[in-house]
Amino acid sequence: MAKANTQNQPPIGLYSQIEKHIADKNIYKEDQNYIRIINYQYIGSAKYGNKHLAEVLQELKNELPIGFRAEPQQFMMSSKKEANQYIWSVLLIVAMFLFICVILFESVRQPFAIILMVPLSFTGLFLVFYWFDINFDQCGYAALILLSGLVVNAAIYILNDFNGTAKGADGYNLKNYIKAFNAKIIPVLLTIVSTVLGLIPFLIGGQNDVFWFALAAGGIGGLIYSLLLILIVFPLLSITTRPAKRFSMHLK
Repeated sequence: MAKANTQNQPPIGLYSQIEKHIADKNIYKEDQNYIRIINYQYIGSAKYGNKHLAEVLQELKNELPIGFRAEPQQFMMSSKKEANQYIWSVLLIVAMFLFICVILFESVRQPFAIILMVPLSFTGLFLVFYWFDINFDQCGYAALILLSGLVVNAAIYILNDFNGTAKGADGYNLKNYIKAFNAKIIPVLLTIVSTVLGLIPFLIGGQNDVFWFALAAGGIGGLIYSLLLILIVFPLLSITTRPAKRFSMHLK
């Protein structure tokens, strides 16, 4: 084995300092057990941090004498608070989409066809995270927001053209929907395919780059699944949520 050449390297003391001191001897008593809390810092993904912690605890269990045990202490308050913030962010974005669609289509019923596509498309994202055992954290919520915008954009394209075709023809039926679908499916496909191709490079590095890999995997899975929904489910939602018939009164 070749030895590293350290003759020309500066000593480590120029950049860092190692000190040894006595830690606080705080021992707590709970349920007739004496507890000593040991902390350490870890920078990186929570998934690999928990994996490393499990390996260290398993080694300690094999070495500790009878009457001693080592267990992880979970701090869930901050993670739950952070998760709630992301959930509220997603719900706020969906509410904004609903508000904009109500103004755009001048209807309360039709926007629900678009909004229902958002949670349905999330199914594809969750399946990808489940099948490939990807940890759902900040990257998962970022993928949800990305997927929401693209799905709503595609649905608005088709539904807006469907309204124009239906008003100028014989109403909201499957024939007019197919006309609108054929007119707008090309830009919808180009948007989805270009986004998927743009996310593929983030998959090359594998799960070493945790955030971008999970974002790309979830986004690609959700977009492909949403395309199936646009082909199969969205026609039913568009026709069943058509606006109510309007009438006018003329007084002589």
